Amino acid sequence: MDHPVTRPQLHLGLTSGRDTDASAWFLAVLSESPILDGSVTVHFGLVGVGPILLPLFFLRSTRGQRHILLETSLNPFQADLQGLKLLRCLSTQDSYQIHCRELATNTEQTFTVPNVHQAQYRQAVKLLEAHSPWTATQFVQAQFHLARSWATPEERYKNLLCSPDPNAFDA
Repeated sequence: MDHPVTRPQLHLGLTSGRDTDASAWFLAVLSESPILDGSVTVHFGLVGVGPILLPLFFLRSTRGQRHILLETSLNPFQADLQGLKLLRCLSTQDSYQIHCRELATNTEQTFTVPNVHQAQYRQAVKLLEAHSPWTATQFVQAQFHLARSWATPEERYKNLLCSPDPNAFDA
């Protein structure tokens, strides 16, 4: 008999401090013991869905047979342009700070990973600054269409470097 495998609850976010150093970092919340460590790789891409450009971030870690893939995106044009500010921060940072919390034991760990995407972030900021802003509703619709076309984080990760046909995401 085939039983569905329950996937652990994973959450990833990107945030910044309110201090003067203008740094951005990832926050990961995991329901089970994290396997994240200094071998984590960060992947970034800007995916066009119709007129919307979705910044996607993936944290990936492999230890033995265990794999973890965390995904998040941000809306550069949310009300206070916080998403665009985060991309600007990332374009100047030499490394990523990744803070993890395991809910079951309430343990935390923090580690640093080199930022090899500074040029990509600068290019993304230039593209977005030249782009017409979109609404929050348009952004959520674009996320929905992307998820409908590439249903899992694994699919989105594999297709990150591919240029999707914008018509593939039309409603």
